[in-house]
Amino acid sequence: MAAYKTGSPSQLQLLLSQNSPATVSRMAYYNARLLDDRQQKIARYQSTLDELANIAPAIERQTERLAHTQSQLTSRHQQLQARNVERTRTLAKLNAAIASKDAKLQKSEADRAHLEKIMSEIARQLSDTALALPGQAFKARKGDMGWPTKGTLKARFGSNRAGNSLRWQGVLIGAPEGREVKAIHQGRVVFSEYMRGQGMLIIIDHGDNYLSLYAHNQVLYKETGDWVASGDVIARVGASGGQQDPNLYFEIRHAGKPVDPAHWCRG
Repeated sequence: MAAYKTGSPSQLQLLLSQNSPATVSRMAYYNARLLDDRQQKIARYQSTLDELANIAPAIERQTERLAHTQSQLTSRHQQLQARNVERTRTLAKLNAAIASKDAKLQKSEADRAHLEKIMSEIARQLSDTALALPGQAFKARKGDMGWPTKGTLKARFGSNRAGNSLRWQGVLIGAPEGREVKAIHQGRVVFSEYMRGQGMLIIIDHGDNYLSLYAHNQVLYKETGDWVASGDVIARVGASGGQQDPNLYFEIRHAGKPVDPAHWCRG
């Protein structure tokens, strides 16, 4: 075939051009071998083409699967990156919350220590000037005194303070800002000013080593040294001292130690 296309002499012409029968026979053998070899190569080439044609769809499907797998891996990688970013943010928030909690605890401890220092100083001063009050003694009214203001009991005596391990030494009463705060019993005001952590604070000496404490007020109506009667308005509910909402913090102490106001006030 190739010989015809190229214009080369045909096999027959080659054979006829030979003078020797032996040469003619040898040339015929070589040409037959050459033709057979070419036919085998053509057959192998065609077989290869057939195989490629058969596996082409499979290759295409495999390519599509690989592309889909690559897309899934890319999506998964993006999801993992997003989760890592979110985990980092969450960890940062957690660390910030822990730091904030520790800072709040340290502040609460410092505020309490400051209050205890003031209370100790007041107790020392009162020990030198015992207060004699007319009328019914404070301890005789245990369980019969009214609460200093009307509101919702938000924290009970001895319960854990939110966000730290300290316990409430009094009660926290939630009430509208500006509501009246009244003295639970007669006595003399021994402290009436702003205190760090307590806000506008007023403390009343009721004699016999009994004190009542009213904190976070909006305004104070009595000054140190003033005498008050049971039920007198001494302040108004506020949010001083770092409170987010208006509250009244109320304590009763005997001989310097906090006692549960619920055992002393009715209702």
